Amino acid sequence: MSTDTITPSEITREFNAPRQLVFDAWTKVKHLNNWMFPMPGCRCEFVSADISNGGSSLHKVTMPNGHQMWLFTKYEEVTSPEKLVFLQYFSNEAGDIVPMPHMPDWPKDMLATLLFEELSDDTTKLTFLWEPRDPSTAELAAFEASRADHAKGWGAGMEQLRNYLESI
Repeated sequence: MSTDTITPSEITREFNAPRQLVFDAWTKVKHLNNWMFPMPGCRCEFVSADISNGGSSLHKVTMPNGHQMWLFTKYEEVTSPEKLVFLQYFSNEAGDIVPMPHMPDWPKDMLATLLFEELSDDTTKLTFLWEPRDPSTAELAAFEASRADHAKGWGAGMEQLRNYLESI
């Protein structure tokens, strides 16, 4: 299916932090482990991380109830401090890509494009675009049906990022 017909979900946030720090928070494990989860009480652990053009990473998020979610990420563009583009997948602990457990028609290839804009020395605007890449008809339908909830997951993660940036 052509992506010409897909309107990405968009989340825009401003952070009271320099652009390089906001970019580093997305590309350095020492930062990612402190915020890359949807809510307080979660833990994030990167098992592997080559966050560079063509690189990949594997991490798990452990929820407060002990449930673990594994995510495999392929990095397509890492241009510091302006842009980050990656594909993220649900996976198992070996990094094998698996369907989303509770939404089997969820798109396999989810593309995230992040644009970092310096508004001042200590203020950064982040634009986060999220869309399926080459989805089947069923995958596109699942994406569109959940559109109203897209900001809940990544939006909650943005709040964790805000809290983390304010703490350092």
